[in-house]
Amino acid sequence: MDVALVLHTHLPRLARNGAFPVGEQWLHEAVTESYLPVLEVLERLASAGHRDLATVGVTPVLAEQLADPYVIDELRGWTGRRLIDLQWTIGRYGATDRGRLHGAWRHEWRRWQRTHELVEGRVRRDGLVRPFATLAETGVIELLGGPATHPYLPLHADLDRARAQLADGLTAHRARFGLAARGMWPPELGYRPAGDVDDPARVAVGRQSDGSLRLPGKGVDLPGLEALWEEVGIDHVVLDGPTLAEGAGAAPRDWSRVGATLPAPGWSLDAVDGPVRIGTSDVLAFGRNLPVSYAVWSPVGGYPADPAYRDFHARDLEGGFKTWRVTGPRFAGDDGRAAGGKEPYDPVAARERAIAHADEFLRLLRRYAEGRDGIVVAAYDTELFGHWWHEGPVWLERVLRGLVDDPTLRPTSLAGHLGRGAAAPRLDLPESSWGAGKRHAAWATPETRDLWERVEDAQRAFAGVPGGRRREVCARQLELLEASDWPFMVSHGTTARYGRQRALTHHARFASALRGEALPELEHVDGPPVARAAGAAGSQPSSGSPGMD
Repeated sequence: MDVALVLHTHLPRLARNGAFPVGEQWLHEAVTESYLPVLEVLERLASAGHRDLATVGVTPVLAEQLADPYVIDELRGWTGRRLIDLQWTIGRYGATDRGRLHGAWRHEWRRWQRTHELVEGRVRRDGLVRPFATLAETGVIELLGGPATHPYLPLHADLDRARAQLADGLTAHRARFGLAARGMWPPELGYRPAGDVDDPARVAVGRQSDGSLRLPGKGVDLPGLEALWEEVGIDHVVLDGPTLAEGAGAAPRDWSRVGATLPAPGWSLDAVDGPVRIGTSDVLAFGRNLPVSYAVWSPVGGYPADPAYRDFHARDLEGGFKTWRVTGPRFAGDDGRAAGGKEPYDPVAARERAIAHADEFLRLLRRYAEGRDGIVVAAYDTELFGHWWHEGPVWLERVLRGLVDDPTLRPTSLAGHLGRGAAAPRLDLPESSWGAGKRHAAWATPETRDLWERVEDAQRAFAGVPGGRRREVCARQLELLEASDWPFMVSHGTTARYGRQRALTHHARFASALRGEALPELEHVDGPPVARAAGAAGSQPSSGSPGMD
Protein backbone atom coordinates (compact mmCIF):
# COMPACT_ATOMS: atom_id res chain seq x y z
CA MET A 1 0.00 0.00 0.00
CA ASP A 2 1.24 3.49 -0.82
CA VAL A 3 1.84 5.92 2.05
CA ALA A 4 1.84 9.63 1.26
CA LEU A 5 3.22 11.96 3.91
CA VAL A 6 1.94 15.42 3.02
CA LEU A 7 3.38 18.48 4.77
CA HIS A 8 1.66 21.87 4.53
CA THR A 9 4.18 24.68 5.03
CA HIS A 10 2.45 27.99 5.68
CA LEU A 11 2.70 31.16 7.72
CA PRO A 12 0.98 34.45 6.93
CA ARG A 13 2.90 37.58 6.03
CA LEU A 14 4.87 38.33 9.21
CA ALA A 15 7.94 40.20 7.94
CA ARG A 16 7.89 43.86 9.03
CA ASN A 17 4.59 43.30 10.85
CA GLY A 18 5.54 42.96 14.51
CA ALA A 19 8.12 40.85 16.28
CA PHE A 20 6.92 39.30 19.55
CA PRO A 21 4.95 37.40 20.75
CA VAL A 22 3.31 37.02 17.31
CA GLY A 23 5.24 38.33 14.34
CA GLU A 24 8.76 37.81 13.05
CA GLN A 25 9.77 35.60 15.98
CA TRP A 26 7.10 33.13 14.90
CA LEU A 27 8.70 33.04 11.44
CA HIS A 28 12.21 32.69 12.88
CA GLU A 29 11.15 29.83 15.15
CA ALA A 30 9.42 28.01 12.29
CA VAL A 31 12.53 28.30 10.10
CA THR A 32 15.01 27.16 12.73
CA GLU A 33 12.88 24.56 14.50
CA SER A 34 10.94 23.05 11.57
CA TYR A 35 11.93 24.05 8.04
CA LEU A 36 15.68 23.53 8.38
CA PRO A 37 15.39 20.25 10.33
CA VAL A 38 12.79 18.84 7.91
CA LEU A 39 14.94 19.85 4.93
CA GLU A 40 17.90 18.07 6.49
CA VAL A 41 15.84 14.90 7.04
CA LEU A 42 14.80 14.86 3.38
CA GLU A 43 18.32 15.67 2.18
CA ARG A 44 19.85 12.81 4.18
CA LEU A 45 17.41 10.37 2.63
CA ALA A 46 18.05 11.87 -0.81
CA SER A 47 21.80 11.42 -0.38
CA ALA A 48 21.12 7.72 0.26
CA GLY A 49 19.45 7.52 -3.14
CA HIS A 50 15.80 7.56 -2.08
CA ARG A 51 13.24 9.33 -4.27
CA ASP A 52 9.50 10.07 -4.31
CA LEU A 53 9.39 10.26 -0.53
CA ALA A 54 6.79 12.89 0.33
CA THR A 55 4.65 15.81 -0.79
CA VAL A 56 5.43 19.29 0.53
CA GLY A 57 3.38 22.42 0.01
CA VAL A 58 5.02 25.82 0.51
CA THR A 59 2.52 28.64 0.22
CA PRO A 60 3.45 31.62 -1.99
CA VAL A 61 3.14 34.12 0.85
CA LEU A 62 5.59 32.09 2.92
CA ALA A 63 7.95 31.47 0.00
CA GLU A 64 8.23 35.20 -0.65
CA GLN A 65 9.35 35.69 2.96
CA LEU A 66 11.83 32.81 2.81
CA ALA A 67 13.34 34.47 -0.27
CA ASP A 68 13.45 37.97 1.22
CA PRO A 69 16.99 39.24 2.04
CA TYR A 70 15.47 41.25 4.89
CA VAL A 71 14.12 38.04 6.47
CA ILE A 72 17.48 36.28 6.08
CA ASP A 73 19.33 39.22 7.68
CA GLU A 74 16.86 39.37 10.57
CA LEU A 75 17.13 35.61 11.03
CA ARG A 76 20.92 35.84 11.24
CA GLY A 77 20.72 38.53 13.88
CA TRP A 78 18.05 36.69 15.83
CA THR A 79 19.95 33.40 16.04
CA GLY A 80 23.07 35.25 17.17
CA ARG A 81 21.11 37.04 19.89
CA ARG A 82 19.56 33.77 21.03
CA LEU A 83 23.02 32.32 21.66
CA ILE A 84 23.93 35.36 23.76
CA ASP A 85 20.59 35.16 25.60
CA LEU A 86 21.14 31.47 26.28
CA GLN A 87 24.59 32.04 27.76
CA TRP A 88 23.20 34.78 30.00
CA THR A 89 20.19 32.68 31.03
CA ILE A 90 22.28 29.67 32.04
CA GLY A 91 24.44 31.98 34.15
CA ARG A 92 21.36 33.24 36.01
CA TYR A 93 20.57 29.79 37.39
CA GLY A 94 22.13 28.65 40.63
CA ALA A 95 24.38 25.61 40.81
CA THR A 96 21.56 23.34 41.98
CA ASP A 97 19.23 24.28 39.13
CA ARG A 98 22.05 24.11 36.59
CA GLY A 99 22.77 20.60 37.83
CA ARG A 100 19.16 19.49 37.53
CA LEU A 101 18.87 20.99 34.05
CA HIS A 102 22.36 20.15 32.83
CA GLY A 103 21.18 17.80 30.07
CA ALA A 104 18.53 20.23 28.86
CA TRP A 105 20.91 23.22 28.83
CA ARG A 106 23.61 21.25 27.03
CA HIS A 107 21.03 20.21 24.42
CA GLU A 108 19.90 23.81 23.98
CA TRP A 109 23.45 25.11 23.70
CA ARG A 110 24.45 22.57 21.05
CA ARG A 111 21.21 23.11 19.15
CA TRP A 112 21.56 26.89 19.04
CA GLN A 113 25.22 26.72 18.11
CA ARG A 114 24.45 24.46 15.19
CA THR A 115 21.40 26.51 14.16
CA HIS A 116 23.46 29.68 14.09
CA GLU A 117 26.14 27.93 12.02
CA LEU A 118 23.48 26.70 9.57
CA VAL A 119 22.01 30.17 9.18
CA GLU A 120 25.42 31.80 8.74
CA GLY A 121 26.47 29.03 6.35
CA ARG A 122 23.93 27.30 4.14
CA VAL A 123 21.06 29.75 4.61
CA ARG A 124 23.26 32.76 3.89
CA ARG A 125 24.71 30.93 0.86
CA ASP A 126 21.72 29.02 -0.56
CA GLY A 127 18.70 30.77 0.93
CA LEU A 128 15.60 28.95 2.12
CA VAL A 129 13.73 28.43 -1.16
CA ARG A 130 16.40 26.80 -3.30
CA PRO A 131 16.70 23.65 -1.10
CA PHE A 132 12.99 22.88 -1.57
CA ALA A 133 13.33 23.42 -5.32
CA THR A 134 16.35 21.10 -5.49
CA LEU A 135 14.47 18.33 -3.69
CA ALA A 136 11.59 18.71 -6.16
CA GLU A 137 13.86 18.87 -9.22
CA THR A 138 15.62 15.66 -8.20
CA GLY A 139 12.36 13.80 -7.58
CA VAL A 140 12.70 13.50 -3.81
CA ILE A 141 9.48 15.41 -3.12
CA GLU A 142 6.49 16.80 -4.96
CA LEU A 143 5.93 20.52 -4.36
CA LEU A 144 2.33 21.72 -4.06
CA GLY A 145 1.22 25.21 -5.05
CA GLY A 146 -1.63 27.36 -3.78
CA PRO A 147 -3.35 30.75 -3.85
CA ALA A 148 -1.21 33.81 -3.25
CA THR A 149 -1.99 34.61 0.39
CA HIS A 150 -3.97 31.60 1.66
CA PRO A 151 -7.57 32.89 1.42
CA TYR A 152 -10.46 30.75 2.63
CA LEU A 153 -12.07 30.44 -0.79
CA PRO A 154 -15.32 28.64 0.18
CA LEU A 155 -16.59 31.94 1.62
CA HIS A 156 -15.40 34.20 -1.23
CA ALA A 157 -18.15 35.10 -3.71
CA ASP A 158 -15.96 37.39 -5.85
CA LEU A 159 -14.92 35.04 -8.65
CA ASP A 160 -12.44 37.50 -10.13
CA ARG A 161 -10.62 37.74 -6.81
CA ALA A 162 -10.63 33.96 -6.34
CA ARG A 163 -9.20 33.52 -9.83
CA ALA A 164 -6.61 36.23 -9.22
CA GLN A 165 -5.49 34.60 -5.97
CA LEU A 166 -5.06 31.25 -7.72
CA ALA A 167 -3.36 32.62 -10.83
CA ASP A 168 -0.99 34.84 -8.86
CA GLY A 169 -0.11 32.10 -6.42
CA LEU A 170 0.74 29.61 -9.15
CA THR A 171 2.66 32.23 -11.14
CA ALA A 172 4.71 32.99 -8.03
CA HIS A 173 5.27 29.28 -7.37
CA ARG A 174 6.66 28.75 -10.86
CA ALA A 175 8.91 31.79 -10.56
CA ARG A 176 10.21 30.88 -7.09
CA PHE A 177 10.76 27.15 -7.58
CA GLY A 178 11.24 26.88 -11.34
CA LEU A 179 8.49 24.25 -11.61
CA ALA A 180 4.79 24.48 -12.39
CA ALA A 181 2.58 23.02 -9.65
CA ARG A 182 0.14 20.28 -10.63
CA GLY A 183 -1.14 19.72 -7.12
CA MET A 184 -2.45 21.98 -4.39
CA TRP A 185 -3.28 22.03 -0.70
CA PRO A 186 -6.36 24.31 -0.74
CA PRO A 187 -6.14 26.79 2.14
CA GLU A 188 -7.65 25.20 5.25
CA LEU A 189 -8.55 22.20 3.02
CA GLY A 190 -11.55 24.33 2.08
CA TYR A 191 -13.94 23.19 -0.63
CA ARG A 192 -17.24 24.52 -1.99
CA PRO A 193 -19.35 22.81 -4.67
CA ALA A 194 -21.29 24.70 -7.34
CA GLY A 195 -24.15 26.85 -6.09
CA ASP A 196 -24.67 29.59 -3.53
CA VAL A 197 -22.03 30.91 -1.13
CA ASP A 198 -22.55 31.36 2.61
CA ASP A 199 -22.31 34.99 3.72
CA PRO A 200 -19.92 35.33 6.69
CA ALA A 201 -20.63 39.07 6.95
CA ARG A 202 -24.28 38.57 7.93
CA VAL A 203 -26.00 37.38 11.10
CA ALA A 204 -26.43 33.61 11.34
CA VAL A 205 -29.91 32.21 10.76
CA GLY A 206 -29.53 29.18 13.01
CA ARG A 207 -27.19 26.32 13.77
CA GLN A 208 -26.05 23.24 11.89
CA SER A 209 -26.43 19.74 13.30
CA ASP A 210 -22.83 19.97 14.58
CA GLY A 211 -23.60 23.17 16.51
CA SER A 212 -21.82 25.55 14.13
CA LEU A 213 -23.59 28.63 12.80
CA ARG A 214 -25.88 28.35 9.78
CA LEU A 215 -25.12 31.35 7.60
CA PRO A 216 -27.48 32.94 5.09
CA GLY A 217 -26.57 32.59 1.44
CA LYS A 218 -25.49 35.44 -0.82
CA GLY A 219 -28.02 34.50 -3.48
CA VAL A 220 -25.42 33.79 -6.16
CA ASP A 221 -24.83 30.77 -8.37
CA LEU A 222 -21.12 30.07 -8.74
CA PRO A 223 -19.12 27.18 -10.16
CA GLY A 224 -17.52 24.80 -7.70
CA LEU A 225 -13.93 25.43 -6.68
CA GLU A 226 -12.84 22.43 -8.73
CA ALA A 227 -13.73 24.42 -11.86
CA LEU A 228 -11.40 27.24 -10.78
CA TRP A 229 -8.64 24.78 -9.95
CA GLU A 230 -9.02 23.14 -13.34
CA GLU A 231 -8.80 26.52 -15.10
CA VAL A 232 -5.31 27.13 -13.71
CA GLY A 233 -3.96 23.65 -14.43
CA ILE A 234 -4.34 22.00 -11.02
CA ASP A 235 -5.17 18.31 -11.45
CA HIS A 236 -5.06 17.06 -7.84
CA VAL A 237 -5.74 18.50 -4.40
CA VAL A 238 -5.80 17.39 -0.76
CA LEU A 239 -9.11 17.60 1.10
CA ASP A 240 -10.10 16.38 4.55
CA GLY A 241 -11.15 12.76 4.84
CA PRO A 242 -14.74 13.47 5.92
CA THR A 243 -15.25 15.44 2.70
CA LEU A 244 -14.78 12.26 0.68
CA ALA A 245 -16.60 10.10 3.23
CA GLU A 246 -19.70 12.31 3.23
CA GLY A 247 -19.53 12.54 -0.55
CA ALA A 248 -19.67 8.74 -0.59
CA GLY A 249 -22.76 8.73 1.64
CA ALA A 250 -21.49 8.81 5.23
CA ALA A 251 -23.57 10.83 7.66
CA PRO A 252 -21.96 13.89 9.32
CA ARG A 253 -20.61 13.10 12.79
CA ASP A 254 -18.03 14.22 15.35
CA TRP A 255 -14.99 13.39 13.25
CA SER A 256 -12.56 14.67 15.89
CA ARG A 257 -12.61 11.32 17.71
CA VAL A 258 -12.24 8.87 14.85
CA GLY A 259 -8.63 8.15 15.78
CA ALA A 260 -9.59 6.39 19.01
CA THR A 261 -9.59 2.99 17.25
CA LEU A 262 -8.16 1.84 13.93
CA PRO A 263 -11.08 0.83 11.71
CA ALA A 264 -11.37 -2.41 9.75
CA PRO A 265 -12.17 -2.25 6.02
CA GLY A 266 -15.80 -1.48 5.28
CA TRP A 267 -16.37 1.63 7.35
CA SER A 268 -17.39 5.18 6.41
CA LEU A 269 -13.90 6.56 5.71
CA ASP A 270 -12.87 3.86 3.22
CA ALA A 271 -13.37 6.48 0.49
CA VAL A 272 -10.00 7.98 1.44
CA ASP A 273 -8.12 4.83 0.37
CA GLY A 274 -7.81 6.31 -3.12
CA PRO A 275 -8.35 9.56 -5.02
CA VAL A 276 -11.74 10.57 -6.40
CA ARG A 277 -12.71 12.82 -9.31
CA ILE A 278 -14.64 15.84 -8.11
CA GLY A 279 -18.04 16.01 -9.80
CA THR A 280 -17.78 16.28 -13.58
CA SER A 281 -14.27 17.75 -13.48
CA ASP A 282 -10.94 16.05 -14.05
CA VAL A 283 -9.57 17.31 -10.72
CA LEU A 284 -8.67 14.48 -8.36
CA ALA A 285 -9.08 14.80 -4.60
CA PHE A 286 -7.03 12.86 -2.05
CA GLY A 287 -8.59 12.57 1.39
CA ARG A 288 -6.59 13.01 4.57
CA ASN A 289 -6.79 9.72 6.44
CA LEU A 290 -8.06 10.78 9.86
CA PRO A 291 -7.45 7.57 11.85
CA VAL A 292 -3.83 7.48 10.69
CA SER A 293 -3.19 11.23 10.81
CA TYR A 294 -4.90 11.60 14.18
CA ALA A 295 -2.69 8.90 15.71
CA VAL A 296 0.09 11.47 15.49
CA TRP A 297 -1.83 14.63 16.33
CA SER A 298 -5.54 15.34 16.69
CA PRO A 299 -7.95 17.73 18.41
CA VAL A 300 -7.94 15.43 21.44
CA GLY A 301 -4.30 14.29 21.72
CA GLY A 302 -1.45 12.55 19.96
CA TYR A 303 2.24 11.72 20.28
CA PRO A 304 3.48 15.27 21.15
CA ALA A 305 1.53 15.14 24.43
CA ASP A 306 3.72 12.31 25.74
CA PRO A 307 5.26 13.17 29.14
CA ALA A 308 8.82 12.61 27.87
CA TYR A 309 8.71 15.28 25.17
CA ARG A 310 9.82 18.87 25.54
CA ASP A 311 6.97 21.09 26.67
CA PHE A 312 6.05 23.69 24.06
CA HIS A 313 4.48 26.07 26.58
CA ALA A 314 6.78 25.90 29.62
CA ARG A 315 9.54 28.48 29.17
CA ASP A 316 11.95 29.99 31.66
CA LEU A 317 11.10 33.62 32.23
CA GLU A 318 14.67 34.89 31.87
CA GLY A 319 15.34 33.94 28.25
CA GLY A 320 12.21 32.16 27.09
CA PHE A 321 14.02 28.84 26.61
CA LYS A 322 12.26 25.49 26.94
CA THR A 323 13.99 23.16 29.38
CA TRP A 324 11.03 21.25 30.82
CA ARG A 325 9.29 18.14 29.61
CA VAL A 326 5.53 17.75 29.25
CA THR A 327 5.38 15.71 32.50
CA GLY A 328 1.63 16.26 32.79
CA PRO A 329 -1.15 18.61 31.69
CA ARG A 330 -0.22 21.55 33.93
CA PHE A 331 1.80 24.50 32.68
CA ALA A 332 4.90 25.74 34.44
CA GLY A 333 4.43 28.09 37.37
CA ASP A 334 4.98 31.83 37.34
CA ASP A 335 8.67 31.38 38.06
CA GLY A 336 9.00 29.30 34.89
CA ARG A 337 10.52 26.43 36.84
CA ALA A 338 9.16 23.28 38.42
CA ALA A 339 6.44 25.02 40.46
CA GLY A 340 3.92 23.96 37.85
CA GLY A 341 4.81 20.33 38.29
CA LYS A 342 7.17 20.11 35.31
CA GLU A 343 10.26 17.94 35.37
CA PRO A 344 13.54 18.73 33.57
CA TYR A 345 13.71 17.80 29.91
CA ASP A 346 15.82 14.73 29.11
CA PRO A 347 16.79 14.90 25.40
CA VAL A 348 18.11 11.33 25.32
CA ALA A 349 14.90 9.87 26.74
CA ALA A 350 12.82 12.07 24.45
CA ARG A 351 14.71 10.89 21.37
CA GLU A 352 14.20 7.27 22.37
CA ARG A 353 10.49 7.97 22.80
CA ALA A 354 10.26 9.55 19.33
CA ILE A 355 11.88 6.46 17.81
CA ALA A 356 9.45 4.23 19.70
CA HIS A 357 6.51 6.32 18.49
CA ALA A 358 7.78 6.11 14.91
CA ASP A 359 7.97 2.33 15.15
CA GLU A 360 4.47 2.30 16.64
CA PHE A 361 3.23 4.41 13.72
CA LEU A 362 4.79 2.01 11.20
CA ARG A 363 3.04 -0.91 12.91
CA LEU A 364 -0.22 1.03 12.73
CA LEU A 365 0.28 1.56 8.99
CA ARG A 366 0.90 -2.16 8.48
CA ARG A 367 -2.28 -3.02 10.39
CA TYR A 368 -4.27 -0.49 8.40
CA ALA A 369 -2.95 -1.90 5.11
CA GLU A 370 -4.18 -5.42 5.92
CA GLY A 371 -7.03 -6.19 3.52
CA ARG A 372 -6.66 -2.87 1.76
CA ASP A 373 -5.07 -1.50 -1.38
CA GLY A 374 -4.56 2.07 -2.53
CA ILE A 375 -3.04 4.91 -0.54
CA VAL A 376 -2.84 6.27 3.00
CA VAL A 377 -2.60 10.07 3.10
CA ALA A 378 -1.08 11.24 6.39
CA ALA A 379 -1.16 15.03 6.28
CA TYR A 380 0.19 17.58 8.76
CA ASP A 381 1.37 21.14 9.11
CA THR A 382 5.14 21.17 8.64
CA GLU A 383 5.44 23.29 11.80
CA LEU A 384 4.30 20.27 13.84
CA PHE A 385 7.72 18.73 13.23
CA GLY A 386 10.16 20.65 15.38
CA HIS A 387 8.23 23.79 16.33
CA TRP A 388 5.16 22.39 18.07
CA TRP A 389 6.70 18.95 18.60
CA HIS A 390 10.41 19.38 19.26
CA GLU A 391 11.22 15.72 18.57
CA GLY A 392 9.08 15.59 15.43
CA PRO A 393 12.00 15.57 12.94
CA VAL A 394 13.46 12.50 14.68
CA TRP A 395 10.10 10.76 14.34
CA LEU A 396 9.77 11.84 10.70
CA GLU A 397 13.17 10.48 9.68
CA ARG A 398 12.59 7.18 11.47
CA VAL A 399 9.21 6.78 9.73
CA LEU A 400 10.57 7.57 6.27
CA ARG A 401 13.51 5.19 6.72
CA GLY A 402 11.10 2.52 7.92
CA LEU A 403 8.88 3.02 4.88
CA VAL A 404 11.68 2.72 2.33
CA ASP A 405 12.76 -0.57 3.95
CA ASP A 406 9.26 -2.03 4.34
CA PRO A 407 8.19 -4.80 1.92
CA THR A 408 4.47 -4.01 2.18
CA LEU A 409 4.44 -0.20 2.40
CA ARG A 410 5.80 2.28 -0.13
CA PRO A 411 6.42 6.00 0.49
CA THR A 412 5.12 8.14 -2.34
CA SER A 413 4.20 11.61 -3.40
CA LEU A 414 0.62 12.22 -4.50
CA ALA A 415 1.80 12.69 -8.09
CA GLY A 416 3.83 9.49 -7.84
CA HIS A 417 0.72 7.55 -6.84
CA LEU A 418 -1.24 9.02 -9.74
CA GLY A 419 1.57 8.11 -12.10
CA ARG A 420 0.99 4.45 -11.29
CA GLY A 421 -2.52 4.62 -12.75
CA ALA A 422 -4.66 4.97 -9.65
CA ALA A 423 -8.38 4.35 -10.17
CA ALA A 424 -10.60 7.33 -9.31
CA PRO A 425 -14.40 7.13 -9.09
CA ARG A 426 -16.46 10.31 -9.44
CA LEU A 427 -18.04 11.85 -6.35
CA ASP A 428 -20.02 15.00 -5.67
CA LEU A 429 -18.41 16.47 -2.57
CA PRO A 430 -19.97 18.62 0.17
CA GLU A 431 -18.87 22.02 1.39
CA SER A 432 -16.07 21.36 3.84
CA SER A 433 -12.78 22.21 5.57
CA TRP A 434 -10.43 20.68 8.14
CA GLY A 435 -11.82 22.94 10.89
CA ALA A 436 -14.23 22.33 13.75
CA GLY A 437 -17.37 20.63 12.47
CA LYS A 438 -15.62 20.25 9.09
CA ARG A 439 -17.41 23.35 7.77
CA HIS A 440 -16.78 27.10 8.22
CA ALA A 441 -16.97 27.47 12.01
CA ALA A 442 -13.26 28.24 12.43
CA TRP A 443 -13.43 31.29 10.11
CA ALA A 444 -17.02 32.56 10.35
CA THR A 445 -18.16 33.61 13.83
CA PRO A 446 -19.89 36.68 15.27
CA GLU A 447 -16.41 38.00 16.14
CA THR A 448 -15.21 37.79 12.52
CA ARG A 449 -18.29 39.27 10.83
CA ASP A 450 -16.87 42.79 10.60
CA LEU A 451 -13.61 41.45 9.11
CA TRP A 452 -15.51 39.80 6.27
CA GLU A 453 -17.45 43.04 5.73
CA ARG A 454 -14.15 44.84 5.24
CA VAL A 455 -12.91 42.20 2.80
CA GLU A 456 -16.05 42.51 0.69
CA ASP A 457 -16.00 46.33 0.78
CA ALA A 458 -12.38 46.33 -0.37
CA GLN A 459 -13.09 43.82 -3.15
CA ARG A 460 -15.90 45.99 -4.49
CA ALA A 461 -13.75 49.13 -4.37
CA PHE A 462 -10.80 47.40 -6.04
CA ALA A 463 -12.85 46.45 -9.09
CA GLY A 464 -12.93 50.10 -10.19
CA VAL A 465 -9.27 51.00 -9.63
CA PRO A 466 -7.47 51.73 -12.94
CA GLY A 467 -4.15 50.12 -13.79
CA GLY A 468 -0.87 51.52 -12.57
CA ARG A 469 1.03 51.90 -9.34
CA ARG A 470 -2.02 52.70 -7.22
CA ARG A 471 -3.81 49.55 -8.36
CA GLU A 472 -0.74 47.45 -7.65
CA VAL A 473 -0.40 48.75 -4.08
CA CYS A 474 -4.15 48.26 -3.58
CA ALA A 475 -3.82 44.71 -4.91
CA ARG A 476 -1.08 43.94 -2.40
CA GLN A 477 -3.08 45.17 0.58
CA LEU A 478 -6.22 43.42 -0.63
CA GLU A 479 -4.51 40.05 -1.07
CA LEU A 480 -3.06 40.36 2.45
CA LEU A 481 -6.47 41.34 3.84
CA GLU A 482 -8.00 38.24 2.21
CA ALA A 483 -5.73 35.81 4.14
CA SER A 484 -7.60 33.12 6.08
CA ASP A 485 -5.22 33.51 9.01
CA TRP A 486 -6.83 36.67 10.42
CA PRO A 487 -10.39 35.35 10.97
CA PHE A 488 -8.95 32.07 12.24
CA MET A 489 -6.87 33.92 14.84
CA VAL A 490 -9.80 36.10 15.87
CA SER A 491 -11.98 33.05 16.49
CA HIS A 492 -9.25 31.21 18.42
CA GLY A 493 -8.55 33.35 21.46
CA THR A 494 -4.82 33.34 22.13
CA THR A 495 -3.81 35.31 19.01
CA ALA A 496 -7.13 37.10 18.47
CA ARG A 497 -5.73 40.57 19.14
CA TYR A 498 -2.94 40.18 16.59
CA GLY A 499 -5.29 38.71 13.97
CA ARG A 500 -7.76 41.56 14.33
CA GLN A 501 -5.00 44.15 14.30
CA ARG A 502 -3.55 42.72 11.09
CA ALA A 503 -6.91 42.63 9.31
CA LEU A 504 -7.75 46.20 10.33
CA THR A 505 -4.24 47.37 9.41
CA HIS A 506 -4.40 45.95 5.88
CA HIS A 507 -7.89 47.38 5.41
CA ALA A 508 -6.62 50.80 6.50
CA ARG A 509 -3.59 50.49 4.22
CA PHE A 510 -5.88 49.50 1.36
CA ALA A 511 -7.97 52.62 1.98
CA SER A 512 -4.82 54.77 1.95
CA ALA A 513 -3.66 53.22 -1.31
CA LEU A 514 -7.13 53.68 -2.78
CA ARG A 515 -6.77 57.41 -2.11
CA GLY A 516 -3.29 57.34 -3.63
CA GLU A 517 -1.66 58.14 -0.29
CA ALA A 518 1.66 56.86 1.11
CA LEU A 519 2.28 54.51 -1.82
CA PRO A 520 6.10 54.35 -1.35
CA GLU A 521 5.73 53.68 2.38
CA LEU A 522 3.21 50.91 1.80
CA GLU A 523 5.43 49.32 -0.84
CA HIS A 524 8.34 49.37 1.61
CA VAL A 525 6.41 47.72 4.45
CA ASP A 526 4.55 45.00 2.56
CA GLY A 527 6.23 44.88 -0.86
CA PRO A 528 4.53 44.26 -4.21
CA PRO A 529 1.86 41.61 -4.89
CA VAL A 530 3.03 38.02 -4.41
CA ALA A 531 3.34 37.21 -8.11
CA ARG A 532 5.24 40.39 -8.97
CA ALA A 533 7.54 39.93 -5.97
CA ALA A 534 8.46 36.53 -7.39
CA GLY A 535 9.77 38.20 -10.54
CA ALA A 536 7.32 36.70 -13.00
CA ALA A 537 9.43 37.23 -16.14
CA GLY A 538 7.63 40.30 -17.40
CA SER A 539 4.12 38.85 -17.18
CA GLN A 540 1.43 40.98 -15.60
CA PRO A 541 0.01 39.36 -12.45
CA SER A 542 -3.75 39.17 -12.63
CA SER A 543 -4.24 40.87 -9.25
CA GLY A 544 -2.66 44.02 -10.63
CA SER A 545 -4.18 43.96 -14.10
CA PRO A 546 -7.04 46.31 -15.00
CA GLY A 547 -10.16 44.56 -16.16
CA MET A 548 -9.55 41.29 -14.30
CA ASP A 549 -11.20 42.33 -11.07
